[in-house]
Amino acid sequence: MNKPSFTSNWAAVLSRFCETKKALGFDYQTGILYLLQLDRHLAAPENRGTPFYELVKRWIGKRDNEGANTHRVRISPIREFIKYLISIGHPDGFALPNKLCQKQQRPVPHFFTPEEIRKFFVACDTLKPRKENPVRHFVLPTYFRLLYCCGLRTCEARLLKRADVNLEDGYLRVIHSKGPKDRIVYLSDDLIRLLRKYDNVVDELMPARAYFFPSTRDTCYGSNAISTNFKKIWRLANIGPSDGSKPRAYDFRHNFAIANINRCVENGQDPNGLLPYLMRCMGHSTVESTLYYVHLVPHFFPVVAEQLRFLDVIIPEVDENE
Repeated sequence: MNKPSFTSNWAAVLSRFCETKKALGFDYQTGILYLLQLDRHLAAPENRGTPFYELVKRWIGKRDNEGANTHRVRISPIREFIKYLISIGHPDGFALPNKLCQKQQRPVPHFFTPEEIRKFFVACDTLKPRKENPVRHFVLPTYFRLLYCCGLRTCEARLLKRADVNLEDGYLRVIHSKGPKDRIVYLSDDLIRLLRKYDNVVDELMPARAYFFPSTRDTCYGSNAISTNFKKIWRLANIGPSDGSKPRAYDFRHNFAIANINRCVENGQDPNGLLPYLMRCMGHSTVESTLYYVHLVPHFFPVVAEQLRFLDVIIPEVDENE
Protein backbone atom coordinates (compact mmCIF):
# COMPACT_ATOMS: atom_id res chain seq x y z
CA MET A 1 0.00 0.00 0.00
CA ASN A 2 1.23 3.53 -0.83
CA LYS A 3 1.60 6.15 1.87
CA PRO A 4 -1.90 6.78 3.27
CA SER A 5 -3.54 10.07 2.23
CA PHE A 6 -4.87 11.52 5.47
CA THR A 7 -6.63 14.88 5.00
CA SER A 8 -7.92 15.98 8.42
CA ASN A 9 -6.13 18.26 10.89
CA TRP A 10 -4.76 15.04 12.37
CA ALA A 11 -3.06 13.97 9.13
CA ALA A 12 0.52 14.59 10.29
CA VAL A 13 0.11 12.71 13.58
CA LEU A 14 -1.72 9.81 11.93
CA SER A 15 1.04 9.53 9.32
CA ARG A 16 3.77 9.49 11.98
CA PHE A 17 1.90 6.79 13.89
CA CYS A 18 1.65 4.59 10.77
CA GLU A 19 5.34 5.18 10.02
CA THR A 20 6.18 4.10 13.58
CA LYS A 21 4.23 0.86 13.10
CA LYS A 22 6.02 0.19 9.81
CA ALA A 23 9.41 0.92 11.39
CA LEU A 24 8.66 -1.70 14.06
CA GLY A 25 8.18 -4.28 11.32
CA PHE A 26 4.38 -4.45 11.33
CA ASP A 27 2.51 -4.66 8.04
CA TYR A 28 -0.26 -2.29 9.03
CA GLN A 29 -2.51 -2.37 5.97
CA THR A 30 -5.76 -3.25 7.73
CA GLY A 31 -5.08 -0.77 10.53
CA ILE A 32 -4.44 2.00 8.00
CA LEU A 33 -7.78 1.33 6.31
CA TYR A 34 -9.64 1.92 9.58
CA LEU A 35 -7.52 4.98 10.40
CA LEU A 36 -8.41 6.43 6.99
CA GLN A 37 -12.08 5.98 7.87
CA LEU A 38 -11.51 7.78 11.17
CA ASP A 39 -9.63 10.54 9.33
CA ARG A 40 -12.61 11.11 7.00
CA HIS A 41 -14.87 11.27 10.05
CA LEU A 42 -12.60 13.86 11.67
CA ALA A 43 -12.48 15.92 8.45
CA ALA A 44 -16.24 15.90 7.78
CA PRO A 45 -17.63 19.47 7.57
CA GLU A 46 -20.38 18.72 10.08
CA ASN A 47 -17.76 17.78 12.67
CA ARG A 48 -15.80 21.03 12.59
CA GLY A 49 -15.42 22.52 16.03
CA THR A 50 -16.33 19.28 17.82
CA PRO A 51 -13.67 18.19 20.35
CA PHE A 52 -11.44 15.28 19.27
CA TYR A 53 -12.54 13.21 22.26
CA GLU A 54 -16.20 13.50 21.28
CA LEU A 55 -15.53 12.62 17.64
CA VAL A 56 -13.53 9.53 18.56
CA LYS A 57 -16.11 8.46 21.12
CA ARG A 58 -18.83 8.79 18.49
CA TRP A 59 -16.86 6.87 15.87
CA ILE A 60 -15.88 3.90 18.02
CA GLY A 61 -19.44 3.19 19.15
CA LYS A 62 -20.87 -0.13 18.00
CA ARG A 63 -23.01 0.21 14.88
CA ASP A 64 -26.44 -1.39 14.51
CA ASN A 65 -25.36 -3.66 11.64
CA GLU A 66 -22.00 -4.56 13.18
CA GLY A 67 -21.12 -7.84 14.89
CA ALA A 68 -19.03 -7.97 18.05
CA ASN A 69 -15.95 -9.31 16.26
CA THR A 70 -16.13 -6.72 13.47
CA HIS A 71 -16.52 -3.95 16.03
CA ARG A 72 -13.46 -5.17 17.94
CA VAL A 73 -11.33 -5.29 14.79
CA ARG A 74 -12.48 -1.82 13.68
CA ILE A 75 -11.63 -0.01 16.90
CA SER A 76 -8.37 -1.84 17.66
CA PRO A 77 -6.21 0.50 15.51
CA ILE A 78 -7.97 3.50 17.06
CA ARG A 79 -7.11 2.26 20.54
CA GLU A 80 -3.47 1.87 19.46
CA PHE A 81 -3.45 5.39 18.00
CA ILE A 82 -4.81 6.86 21.23
CA LYS A 83 -2.12 5.01 23.22
CA TYR A 84 0.45 6.49 20.82
CA LEU A 85 -0.87 10.00 21.52
CA ILE A 86 -0.48 9.40 25.25
CA SER A 87 3.04 8.00 24.79
CA ILE A 88 4.25 11.12 22.94
CA GLY A 89 2.58 13.45 25.44
CA HIS A 90 0.02 14.81 22.99
CA PRO A 91 -2.44 17.12 24.80
CA ASP A 92 -5.44 15.38 23.21
CA GLY A 93 -4.43 11.92 24.37
CA PHE A 94 -7.00 10.29 26.65
CA ALA A 95 -7.71 6.90 28.16
CA LEU A 96 -10.30 4.79 26.37
CA PRO A 97 -12.51 2.53 28.50
CA ASN A 98 -11.23 -1.04 28.71
CA LYS A 99 -14.55 -2.71 27.92
CA LEU A 100 -15.63 -1.06 24.69
CA CYS A 101 -16.54 -4.29 22.94
CA GLN A 102 -18.78 -7.19 23.69
CA LYS A 103 -17.02 -10.47 24.40
CA GLN A 104 -15.71 -11.98 21.20
CA GLN A 105 -18.01 -14.65 19.82
CA ARG A 106 -15.93 -17.64 18.80
CA PRO A 107 -17.12 -19.20 15.54
CA VAL A 108 -17.73 -22.94 15.69
CA PRO A 109 -14.83 -24.51 13.74
CA HIS A 110 -15.64 -26.55 10.67
CA PHE A 111 -13.74 -29.81 10.30
CA PHE A 112 -13.22 -30.66 6.66
CA THR A 113 -13.89 -34.17 5.43
CA PRO A 114 -11.39 -35.64 2.92
CA GLU A 115 -14.03 -35.28 0.19
CA GLU A 116 -14.58 -31.60 1.04
CA ILE A 117 -10.83 -30.98 0.86
CA ARG A 118 -10.60 -32.76 -2.50
CA LYS A 119 -13.53 -30.85 -4.01
CA PHE A 120 -12.31 -27.52 -2.65
CA PHE A 121 -8.89 -27.79 -4.28
CA VAL A 122 -10.34 -29.13 -7.53
CA ALA A 123 -12.48 -25.98 -7.63
CA CYS A 124 -9.44 -23.87 -6.68
CA ASP A 125 -7.59 -25.13 -9.71
CA THR A 126 -10.36 -23.98 -12.08
CA LEU A 127 -9.92 -20.28 -11.21
CA LYS A 128 -9.22 -17.92 -14.10
CA PRO A 129 -6.97 -14.83 -14.26
CA ARG A 130 -8.54 -11.39 -14.10
CA LYS A 131 -7.48 -8.23 -15.89
CA GLU A 132 -6.87 -6.43 -12.60
CA ASN A 133 -5.15 -9.46 -11.08
CA PRO A 134 -3.38 -11.64 -13.67
CA VAL A 135 -1.89 -14.01 -11.07
CA ARG A 136 -5.05 -14.72 -9.05
CA HIS A 137 -5.46 -18.25 -10.45
CA PHE A 138 -1.94 -19.12 -9.26
CA VAL A 139 -1.98 -17.24 -5.95
CA LEU A 140 -5.21 -18.48 -4.37
CA PRO A 141 -4.78 -22.25 -4.95
CA THR A 142 -1.23 -22.09 -3.57
CA TYR A 143 -2.18 -19.83 -0.66
CA PHE A 144 -4.94 -22.17 0.51
CA ARG A 145 -2.70 -25.23 0.09
CA LEU A 146 -0.10 -23.58 2.33
CA LEU A 147 -2.76 -22.98 5.00
CA TYR A 148 -3.85 -26.61 4.75
CA CYS A 149 -0.32 -28.03 4.92
CA CYS A 150 1.25 -25.73 7.54
CA GLY A 151 -1.57 -24.49 9.78
CA LEU A 152 -0.55 -20.85 9.45
CA ARG A 153 -2.90 -18.11 10.56
CA THR A 154 -4.59 -16.62 7.50
CA CYS A 155 -2.92 -13.25 8.12
CA GLU A 156 0.51 -14.87 8.46
CA ALA A 157 0.27 -16.40 5.00
CA ARG A 158 -1.25 -13.24 3.47
CA LEU A 159 1.52 -11.02 4.78
CA LEU A 160 4.45 -13.24 3.84
CA LYS A 161 7.04 -11.19 2.02
CA ARG A 162 8.90 -12.89 -0.78
CA ALA A 163 12.11 -12.39 1.19
CA ASP A 164 10.59 -14.41 4.07
CA VAL A 165 10.22 -17.56 1.96
CA ASN A 166 13.46 -19.56 1.63
CA LEU A 167 12.80 -22.20 -1.00
CA GLU A 168 16.44 -23.26 -1.19
CA ASP A 169 16.56 -24.44 2.42
CA GLY A 170 12.81 -25.08 2.68
CA TYR A 171 11.40 -22.80 5.36
CA LEU A 172 9.27 -19.71 5.99
CA ARG A 173 10.00 -16.87 8.38
CA VAL A 174 6.82 -15.65 10.09
CA ILE A 175 7.58 -12.13 11.31
CA HIS A 176 5.82 -10.23 14.11
CA SER A 177 2.90 -12.61 14.45
CA LYS A 178 0.58 -12.14 17.45
CA GLY A 179 2.78 -9.31 18.69
CA PRO A 180 6.57 -9.08 18.36
CA LYS A 181 7.04 -12.85 17.90
CA ASP A 182 8.90 -14.48 15.02
CA ARG A 183 9.21 -18.16 14.13
CA ILE A 184 10.53 -20.51 11.48
CA VAL A 185 8.15 -22.95 9.76
CA TYR A 186 9.81 -25.81 7.88
CA LEU A 187 8.23 -27.17 4.69
CA SER A 188 7.80 -30.69 3.38
CA ASP A 189 9.58 -31.70 0.17
CA ASP A 190 6.29 -31.83 -1.77
CA LEU A 191 5.33 -28.35 -0.59
CA ILE A 192 8.77 -26.96 -1.45
CA ARG A 193 8.41 -28.26 -5.01
CA LEU A 194 4.93 -26.74 -5.31
CA LEU A 195 6.08 -23.36 -3.98
CA ARG A 196 9.14 -23.29 -6.25
CA LYS A 197 6.99 -23.93 -9.31
CA TYR A 198 4.49 -21.29 -8.18
CA ASP A 199 7.22 -18.73 -7.43
CA ASN A 200 8.82 -19.15 -10.85
CA VAL A 201 5.52 -18.69 -12.69
CA VAL A 202 4.38 -15.66 -10.68
CA ASP A 203 7.83 -14.08 -10.92
CA GLU A 204 7.54 -14.09 -14.71
CA LEU A 205 4.14 -12.38 -14.60
CA MET A 206 4.87 -10.03 -11.70
CA PRO A 207 8.64 -9.51 -11.34
CA ALA A 208 10.09 -7.79 -8.26
CA ARG A 209 6.89 -8.32 -6.28
CA ALA A 210 6.98 -7.50 -2.56
CA TYR A 211 4.63 -10.23 -1.29
CA PHE A 212 4.82 -13.95 -1.84
CA PHE A 213 1.05 -14.04 -2.46
CA PRO A 214 0.45 -10.74 -4.27
CA SER A 215 -2.73 -8.98 -5.23
CA THR A 216 -0.75 -6.36 -7.13
CA ARG A 217 3.02 -5.94 -7.37
CA ASP A 218 3.21 -3.99 -4.11
CA THR A 219 0.20 -5.27 -2.16
CA CYS A 220 -1.17 -8.51 -0.78
CA TYR A 221 -4.76 -9.67 -0.36
CA GLY A 222 -6.73 -8.13 2.50
CA SER A 223 -8.52 -10.29 5.06
CA ASN A 224 -11.95 -9.56 3.55
CA ALA A 225 -10.72 -10.51 0.07
CA ILE A 226 -9.44 -13.86 1.35
CA SER A 227 -12.75 -14.55 3.09
CA THR A 228 -14.74 -13.59 -0.01
CA ASN A 229 -12.62 -15.75 -2.31
CA PHE A 230 -12.81 -18.73 0.06
CA LYS A 231 -16.62 -18.52 0.02
CA LYS A 232 -16.69 -18.24 -3.77
CA ILE A 233 -14.48 -21.31 -4.17
CA TRP A 234 -16.55 -23.25 -1.61
CA ARG A 235 -19.71 -22.50 -3.60
CA LEU A 236 -17.93 -23.34 -6.84
CA ALA A 237 -16.97 -26.72 -5.37
CA ASN A 238 -20.68 -27.50 -4.90
CA ILE A 239 -19.92 -29.34 -1.69
CA GLY A 240 -23.43 -29.18 -0.29
CA PRO A 241 -24.65 -28.59 3.28
CA SER A 242 -22.10 -28.85 6.06
CA ASP A 243 -22.50 -30.13 9.61
CA GLY A 244 -23.98 -26.81 10.72
CA SER A 245 -20.72 -24.92 11.15
CA LYS A 246 -19.85 -22.30 8.55
CA PRO A 247 -16.57 -23.16 6.76
CA ARG A 248 -13.88 -20.45 6.77
CA ALA A 249 -10.30 -20.20 5.52
CA TYR A 250 -9.16 -20.09 9.15
CA ASP A 251 -10.52 -23.61 9.64
CA PHE A 252 -7.53 -24.97 7.72
CA ARG A 253 -5.53 -24.06 10.83
CA HIS A 254 -7.89 -25.94 13.15
CA ASN A 255 -7.80 -28.86 10.76
CA PHE A 256 -3.99 -28.90 10.76
CA ALA A 257 -3.84 -29.16 14.56
CA ILE A 258 -6.47 -31.87 14.89
CA ALA A 259 -5.08 -33.90 11.98
CA ASN A 260 -1.60 -33.93 13.50
CA ILE A 261 -2.79 -34.94 16.97
CA ASN A 262 -5.12 -37.55 15.49
CA ARG A 263 -2.35 -39.00 13.29
CA CYS A 264 -0.07 -39.26 16.30
CA VAL A 265 -2.67 -41.22 18.29
CA GLU A 266 -3.56 -43.48 15.35
CA ASN A 267 0.13 -44.35 14.94
CA GLY A 268 0.32 -45.40 18.57
CA GLN A 269 2.61 -42.51 19.50
CA ASP A 270 2.46 -40.45 22.68
CA PRO A 271 0.89 -37.05 21.85
CA ASN A 272 2.56 -35.54 24.91
CA GLY A 273 5.77 -35.44 22.91
CA LEU A 274 4.08 -33.90 19.87
CA LEU A 275 2.39 -30.94 21.55
CA PRO A 276 5.51 -28.81 22.24
CA TYR A 277 6.57 -29.16 18.58
CA LEU A 278 3.06 -28.41 17.34
CA MET A 279 2.91 -25.42 19.69
CA ARG A 280 6.06 -23.91 18.16
CA CYS A 281 5.00 -24.73 14.59
CA MET A 282 1.63 -23.00 15.06
CA GLY A 283 3.07 -20.02 16.92
CA HIS A 284 1.23 -20.60 20.20
CA SER A 285 2.64 -18.97 23.32
CA THR A 286 1.74 -21.93 25.56
CA VAL A 287 1.10 -25.63 25.10
CA GLU A 288 -2.33 -25.08 26.66
CA SER A 289 -3.35 -23.10 23.58
CA THR A 290 -2.44 -26.07 21.40
CA LEU A 291 -4.22 -28.47 23.74
CA TYR A 292 -7.40 -26.44 23.21
CA TYR A 293 -7.86 -28.26 19.90
CA VAL A 294 -8.33 -31.56 21.70
CA HIS A 295 -11.79 -30.64 22.95
CA LEU A 296 -12.99 -29.34 19.59
CA VAL A 297 -13.92 -32.85 18.42
CA PRO A 298 -16.03 -34.60 21.08
CA HIS A 299 -15.71 -38.12 19.66
CA PHE A 300 -11.95 -37.70 19.54
CA PHE A 301 -11.50 -36.24 23.02
CA PRO A 302 -11.73 -39.37 25.26
CA VAL A 303 -8.86 -41.15 23.51
CA VAL A 304 -6.55 -38.17 23.57
CA ALA A 305 -7.55 -37.00 27.03
CA GLU A 306 -6.44 -40.33 28.46
CA GLN A 307 -3.09 -40.13 26.71
CA LEU A 308 -2.58 -36.50 27.76
CA ARG A 309 -3.33 -37.13 31.43
CA PHE A 310 0.28 -36.42 32.43
CA LEU A 311 -0.01 -32.79 31.33
CA ASP A 312 -2.34 -32.12 34.26
CA VAL A 313 -3.86 -29.00 32.69
CA ILE A 314 -7.35 -27.65 32.23
CA ILE A 315 -8.12 -27.17 28.57
CA PRO A 316 -8.49 -23.40 28.29
CA GLU A 317 -10.52 -21.04 26.19
CA VAL A 318 -8.02 -19.28 23.97
CA ASP A 319 -8.18 -16.33 21.60
CA GLU A 320 -9.70 -17.14 18.22
CA ASN A 321 -6.45 -16.07 16.56
CA GLU A 322 -4.34 -18.51 18.56
